[in-house]
Amino acid sequence: VMIEAVKQGPCRDLLDMGTGTGRILEVLGPLVERGLGLDASREMLTVARTNLETAGLRHCHVRQADMYQLPLAEDSFDLVTIHQVLHFAERPGAVVAEAARVLRPGGRLIVVDFAPHDREELRDAHSHRRLGFSDAEVQGWCRTAGLQPTEPRRLPGAPLTVVLWQATRP
Repeated sequence: VMIEAVKQGPCRDLLDMGTGTGRILEVLGPLVERGLGLDASREMLTVARTNLETAGLRHCHVRQADMYQLPLAEDSFDLVTIHQVLHFAERPGAVVAEAARVLRPGGRLIVVDFAPHDREELRDAHSHRRLGFSDAEVQGWCRTAGLQPTEPRRLPGAPLTVVLWQATRP
């Protein structure tokens, strides 16, 4: 699904916010000229570097950064992905705003996360701060950040449904 979304438009420079193990860079890296993954965790970045090296993706790199204050210039990426990260965020709207700031005009944001759910145990077991997001919430953050959201895509699962939200910077 992510690959389909990436192929919808030109994508030279990819930013993956909250890259974790670098899996999104591994999957999308072959489709871009340059990939950058940012994460706050040194341990995750070590894993990501190993995974990218093993995959031979020399044009993809990772570095430590705060997703609320990206150490990146405005208008520097064609595509920003936020994959299964927002439910950990204290201020998800601020993360979306930072993603929008670094997008070039015509660039796209892809957010993948859970639809609203009632799996309260995920808060304790996996440090989830939010139990999913409504379309109105995510699309509202996008609009506030100056992006134009498109129709979300649902990937129903049991017990959790994953949603892919996309938005474009005009």
